[in-house]
Amino acid sequence: MSQRINQTGYAPGNQNTADPSIGDLVATLARDTQSLVRQEFALARTEVNRSISRLISGIIKAAVAALVVFGAFLVLLFAATAGVHQLDYSWMVSALIVGGVALLVGLILLFWAKSNLSGASLAPTETIDTLKDDRDWAKGELR
Repeated sequence: MSQRINQTGYAPGNQNTADPSIGDLVATLARDTQSLVRQEFALARTEVNRSISRLISGIIKAAVAALVVFGAFLVLLFAATAGVHQLDYSWMVSALIVGGVALLVGLILLFWAKSNLSGASLAPTETIDTLKDDRDWAKGELR
């Protein structure tokens, strides 16, 4: 009757079920290390992509805010010119209100974009932390 061999390569009931050899342990360590490095690179890539997305979003918001502030500046200049030239308070007051509101909206957008940019970091901090943990683990395994 033949015995079935399990996944470890040892026959059940065999009296010679010694621990794996040093070669097997080194091969397993090499495979596990390679897998760990691949996973760390994938994590780093994900972190960098997320950081770049946040950075691009902040840059776009800053550009939109700059355009709104520039438009508000033009409206305020027009309001001052119309006020001095015409001395028509209805035009001046309405232009100042519109320019003031546009300026306020632009400044709000600018501060919003600035807050997004200040939190953006291209360094993969989570990956760095896990690599340090992995290094400490590997040092412990080698002892």
